[in-house]
Amino acid sequence: MESVSVVLSLGSNFGERRENVACAMKWLSEILDGVVCSGIYETLPVGHTGTNYFNAVVSGRFNGSVDELNCLCKEYEMLHGRDDESRKLKRVPVDIDIVIAGEEVLRPRDYRCSFFRKGYVMLSAPSSVL
Repeated sequence: MESVSVVLSLGSNFGERRENVACAMKWLSEILDGVVCSGIYETLPVGHTGTNYFNAVVSGRFNGSVDELNCLCKEYEMLHGRDDESRKLKRVPVDIDIVIAGEEVLRPRDYRCSFFRKGYVMLSAPSSVL
């Protein structure tokens, strides 16, 4: 079976923002191996106005393809309220994006943004393993 190292960005600006991110982190810890998590932190919205986000960054290995993991993440988002209506209203109950897979940056814009960089730096901090 294929296995890939990944780094994901998590965010929420709607509802129980911190809890939404914490639940997504727990879910990822169940489907990834060797999970390392940043802390949960608050950031300003990027590209629009509105409620601040709570964010986190998670790394680990996925036993499958990047496409399979992406599908699982989008299913998780939809199950937790991320639908067309929430997108129109800029409400993000939970957003999970694969920013890095292997050595490749899949989302260069996210990679450069502070909402990702802050958590990415935290990954090397002690006691961040789940």
